[in-house]
Amino acid sequence: MKGNFRKGLSPLVAILLLIAITVAAAVVVAGVFFNLSATAGRRPSILIDSVQLVVDPATGNGLFAITIKNTGDVGVDPNAITTNEIDLSNVCGGGSIDITVEIQPGQTQSFTTSLTGCTVGEVYPLTVTVGFFDGSTQTLATTVRASLA
Repeated sequence: MKGNFRKGLSPLVAILLLIAITVAAAVVVAGVFFNLSATAGRRPSILIDSVQLVVDPATGNGLFAITIKNTGDVGVDPNAITTNEIDLSNVCGGGSIDITVEIQPGQTQSFTTSLTGCTVGEVYPLTVTVGFFDGSTQTLATTVRASLA
């Protein structure tokens, strides 16, 4: 009877331990994956919804209007120092519009300004540059055709 002593775990306890270790490892891996995918999935993005320049041909004075929509999932930071501008330096007599409001994901914001020296039918280039709360920036370029009032 000396050889009947077995050392080790019973098969049932070994299986339960393996299942517990596997579940714990799966929870850790899932936590890391979902944390990384949430960070990597953030995408700051805006689009120009509409842009108009309406001009009085008698005076050359125009009203410029632009609507910007935040289509991403990161808000536009109104305090981004080097960005947040609608550059109108090549539009009519020139100028710019500072974006001083926060634009949250899904939100739309409109900006208007008066311009002088506009010509009906002329196509003017402009750029929109914004900074986001995650530190990234986006610049969009478009054109606007001056139309009759």
